[in-house]
Amino acid sequence: MRIILTIAITFFSTYLIAQKKCDCLKVLDYITNQIEKNSASYAHQVIEYKRQNEYNKHKTQTLKIATEITTEKECLGIVQYYLSFLRDSHQELYVTNEYYPFKSFNDTTSVKKFLQENVENHKLKKNNSKKILGNWHYKNGLFSVQIQKNKHKGREYIGVLTENFNNNNQFLGYKGDLKIEFYKNYKGELFAIFWSFGQKPSSYKVELNGDTLKLGRSLTFYRNDKDIKKVDDFTPSDSTYFKELSRATNYIRINTFDYENKSLIDSIIKMNRQKLVSKENLIIDVRNNGGGSDLSYYPLLPFIMDKKSYQNPIAASSIWVSNDNFQDYYNERYMYGINTKQDSLNADREIEELRKHIGGFEPFVKTTSKIDLIYSYPKKVYILQNRKDASSTEGFILTAKQSAKVKTFGENTGGYVSYGEWRKLGIPNFPAWISMTQKKMIFYDGSDFETIGIQPDIELNPNFEKDWTNIVQKEIEK
Repeated sequence: MRIILTIAITFFSTYLIAQKKCDCLKVLDYITNQIEKNSASYAHQVIEYKRQNEYNKHKTQTLKIATEITTEKECLGIVQYYLSFLRDSHQELYVTNEYYPFKSFNDTTSVKKFLQENVENHKLKKNNSKKILGNWHYKNGLFSVQIQKNKHKGREYIGVLTENFNNNNQFLGYKGDLKIEFYKNYKGELFAIFWSFGQKPSSYKVELNGDTLKLGRSLTFYRNDKDIKKVDDFTPSDSTYFKELSRATNYIRINTFDYENKSLIDSIIKMNRQKLVSKENLIIDVRNNGGGSDLSYYPLLPFIMDKKSYQNPIAASSIWVSNDNFQDYYNERYMYGINTKQDSLNADREIEELRKHIGGFEPFVKTTSKIDLIYSYPKKVYILQNRKDASSTEGFILTAKQSAKVKTFGENTGGYVSYGEWRKLGIPNFPAWISMTQKKMIFYDGSDFETIGIQPDIELNPNFEKDWTNIVQKEIEK
């Protein structure tokens, strides 16, 4: 929504007609109702933890802001702000293709028209570097924003682009375009809605420390351009393979634990078993591994674990059995792993057992696991992890860390491990949907990794990630 106070009335009228109008209060009423009935993270964090009072304060603030919102794009931001109350990395907001009136961001004319019609634009002010106000430079120098006071639509501040933004021959933003919205939540803490250059919102806690401004873990801004750092553009290999690094150290790269990759992992381990059990050290690189199936990493455990019995890091899981969630499981009861009539009967029996627990979480029993074989070699196993590790990859790391042979290097993982089994929640007459989680995970020691991630034993500088393998190899072979 492009608003400049000096704009001509005729242009403003055209702008209003071009807007995609939205009854944001109606959208939020629908979403809050669905989340409160069906979300596992809501049932866990609000109902079980008895946080209704805090939640209601957040919800009231969000609904009040929604009364001032008139467009789909603005409403996306408020929906994202509402969802930020729940720490659930699997429960996310996604835009649909209907959000964009063009097929590619290479269509510069259509992109410019979309930005002019849907993105607020503000005049830059004299740079007033006071507390959070003033100009800030993104950590790699890609763009800069000016943070200004702005009390409209429930906000405290806004951050706008200081220059037109082009990247890879694509026009993605005008000088003055809204990039960040800052809100004070029910606890008086600053929360930010950050708009990607694709105009998709994400929510982050705000941390201001002198001349450094951080939004969550990933977005860092500096007051002084001299602090801009040359960022390592390294991306771990998007493949799975084995490599001998030296006479003492082997290396396995696993880019995904997707079930489709299991056969490749199995074959690599089988083909290189003799090499694996003849060297002192093994480096397992799971950086940027978004997870998949636990079955994919089980063949690695004999080389990693120092005991045959181990605790499952996720000791149990429990479905939030709302009426809608039950119906979803009922409809899909024959979709997976049904090959015989007995499989169908078992599925029917399981769904009838689930029916008994409608209105609450299903009961659970904490479990342990056992492997038939463990190898004495490798003597030491080193796991490389980063912030893009998620879900079952985090389960693999938690399993491996039970072994005295294992040490982890890198940075905190993504924190996508406490909730799962999401289903698609479509939103009527709105260009977005939500991946609503239906199951919570239970940990043996009551740990909470959601959005925080699993801390490595030894932290490595993410600005030099391309050197991590060499750093670890030198450390273990010295």
